[in-house]
Amino acid sequence: AVGATYVTTAGDSTVTIGAGYSEAENSKTGTALTSDEGGMHIGISAVTGDLTVAVAYADGDSVENDGTGDSSGSVQNDGEFLAAGVKYVSGDMTFNVGMKSGESKDSDTTGTAGTTVDSYDETSASVSYAVASGVTAYLGYTTQDVDDEGSVSAASSGSSWYIGANMSF
Repeated sequence: AVGATYVTTAGDSTVTIGAGYSEAENSKTGTALTSDEGGMHIGISAVTGDLTVAVAYADGDSVENDGTGDSSGSVQNDGEFLAAGVKYVSGDMTFNVGMKSGESKDSDTTGTAGTTVDSYDETSASVSYAVASGVTAYLGYTTQDVDDEGSVSAASSGSSWYIGANMSF
């Protein structure tokens, strides 16, 4: 595995770039999968005064136990993930908007990509307000869509509003 981070400034902006790569070989005997694992990620964030913007991407392959407890119950996953967000602070208020999206294809055949997609997509927005010292109020909205083996997972998909407070003493 190897990774690096680079931080620089330009005027009143700070930019951070990070990336990494890993690769591993694994094998099992019997009917278990034999496959290599690996992945990469890259991300960038920029902070300018009260505004922060960030984007990240990852891609990789892994071999996971399918939960059966049987050593031959391995699944090869090929997946990718993207996330982005923006935060703006104005006095006692903070505004956040973000998204994340991931997709994976799994297969129980070595070296063969899966044919159906598992996916997760989420978009959210929130505002927080510092009411008093140690007290912050929150209002937000989140929506998410989940597919499992190519079909919508209604039990894991949906949207919600939330309101709350955080108090620290």
